[in-house]
Amino acid sequence: MTDFILPSNANYLNFRHRLPDKRLAPWVQCLWSMGGSGYVTGPRTEKFYPDAGASLSIKLASSHPIITLCFNRRTLIETLDAYTPCMGIRFKAAGVHCLLGLLPEAFTDKPQRLDDELETPGLQGLMHVVERLYQLDAQQGLRLLETWLLHRLASHPPASSRITTMVQAIGELQLPPQQLGATLGFTRRTLERKLKREVGVTPGQLVAYARLNRARHGLLETTLSLAEIALQCGYYDQAHFTHAFQSLAYETPAAYRKRKLSQIYKA
Repeated sequence: MTDFILPSNANYLNFRHRLPDKRLAPWVQCLWSMGGSGYVTGPRTEKFYPDAGASLSIKLASSHPIITLCFNRRTLIETLDAYTPCMGIRFKAAGVHCLLGLLPEAFTDKPQRLDDELETPGLQGLMHVVERLYQLDAQQGLRLLETWLLHRLASHPPASSRITTMVQAIGELQLPPQQLGATLGFTRRTLERKLKREVGVTPGQLVAYARLNRARHGLLETTLSLAEIALQCGYYDQAHFTHAFQSLAYETPAAYRKRKLSQIYKA
């Protein structure tokens, strides 16, 4: 089961994505492009669900590029259009800190422009890459962004993989975070401090996001009942599942399933 669920308006937005080079896979979920389809019937809204990951987005506007970074720590509802080309990098939790050296605490939960940060060590060379994107098609542009990341990885390899390992294990709902932390040599306090600093969330939030992600897949990819999905995702019961899902996704599991499946059938 892949962690990636296509946007509802993927076809309209001319959305494309590709998996990263295997050397980047611990920190990067995908590289993506959107827009530039040549026809517009009006803006569309899209939900982006919390997973503690982050999106580096580059909007290739005619006058000048707009580069933003957004950490996904709550559900965001964004208005998107299919006209202006846009490319970006979707980072896994801890990926921005490990690869770019940026701390989540310095950023809000909405897309934040990077105009003042482009000269920081972690983003060196990005503006030169962005300027070249105007002369490239989407596939070539994504390869160039990937090459920039690979150069960054080669020149500044992440110092430790323990947090990355921890985040991945929590995301797979293998064991309680404190038990996982102990196996990697973290005390509970150290684990909470490092996750808050490098990922931007608490261990409990990571578990909640992982359950939400697994539940979303279950709602879309199976015909299991809500009670069965609740059990598979580690919720106490269907009522707990409904409450926890709605608090993060701003709609009930039943409403999410109905909405998403109707969009798939109409596509």
